[in-house]
Amino acid sequence: MRILMSRARIGVQEPTYSYRLHVPFGELSLERQALISMWSDFGLGAGLLARLPDVIAPMRHLEAPPGAEKHRFGKLVDETADRVGAVLLGATFPEMVEPSVPFRMLVANAPPNAVAWADIINLAGRYEILTAQLSALTAEGLGLTLEGDR
Repeated sequence: MRILMSRARIGVQEPTYSYRLHVPFGELSLERQALISMWSDFGLGAGLLARLPDVIAPMRHLEAPPGAEKHRFGKLVDETADRVGAVLLGATFPEMVEPSVPFRMLVANAPPNAVAWADIINLAGRYEILTAQLSALTAEGLGLTLEGDR
């Protein structure tokens, strides 16, 4: 599965950054694409991209009607996706040392904005497996191969 990881400076005074991980829609089944409600290129100009929670979520969650239970389970999926994302982003951008992807992170050395394409194992619908293995996940175990390292 191909992924796009990005680092973007968002702070004016302090060097704060946003770290994000997205999956191109083309990497996902048509059934999963149809159930994803947020269609965007997230300003990266790379075509339609999916957020990691929409990629790892079980299909039954994406198909579920709106409600309290879907919201509750969605928060659990988001937490797992943030932890998986932090593993992959941290291996790509060494200054990203948080255990979970932060909304905004202070980075003292003010690196430039960057994007990195990589390949990983297929994570579609793998929420349960990833959650069970969360404490032992590594970038290598997720099959991370940066473009240019192939």
